[in-house]
Amino acid sequence: MITILSIILFTLLILVGKSRGLKTFGIFYLNLFLILVYLFIISIGLNAIIHAIIICIVVTATTLFGLNEVNVKTKSSFKAIMIILVIIFLLTFFIGKRANIQGFSAESLEAIGGYSFDINYDMTNVLIGMFLITTIGTIIDTSISISSALNEVHINNPHLDKKELYNSGMNIGKDIIATTINTLYFALVAEFIGFFMWHYGSGFGYIINYKSFVVEISKLLLSFIASILVIPLTSYIASRDLLK
Repeated sequence: MITILSIILFTLLILVGKSRGLKTFGIFYLNLFLILVYLFIISIGLNAIIHAIIICIVVTATTLFGLNEVNVKTKSSFKAIMIILVIIFLLTFFIGKRANIQGFSAESLEAIGGYSFDINYDMTNVLIGMFLITTIGTIIDTSISISSALNEVHINNPHLDKKELYNSGMNIGKDIIATTINTLYFALVAEFIGFFMWHYGSGFGYIINYKSFVVEISKLLLSFIASILVIPLTSYIASRDLLK
């Protein structure tokens, strides 16, 4: 079934995107390979946080420069994403160390009951790494959208100064942020249908303190924060770089 869906995806990308679609398909599977490499890295006990940051940088570079080439808009976007990555790392590190939400929840015990609990890596570090990798995809999309749009604005209106370009970027960001947040929200809702069926009838206090629920809500809120912060930052960096 996966093979059939992959063939359908490849065909549609070629028909709609032509050579760009082919590059998109290749980079998608390259990023999938990088995630598998990351899973192998943490399985042998290497630091999950450091390698998550490395994976995020590599995924950002391959996605931006592989699909859109090396130019002003991709370099501006890359700079903004790296700054946001640092901010999100600090937030995730604080949450991971203080919230005590690492590891598996109760509904996972039956599935993992036959496995050894004597593992050789820190689940808190794995949680932080997971938060970072989950967030990076959202901010790449938001950042390159703003940077590309500002590039077009600059080409068509070369007389605009840095402040006017920045304001244009903020206006673009206001238009896409609602769509981005709704996309993330409905992805969470779809993922949590099974959770709510499992805990149907439980009280509100029980739900909001449940480990897996807190983990998913934390990832969602971090993605929201990153998506919002990247808008003014990308607008500022792109408007500055375009006028150099």
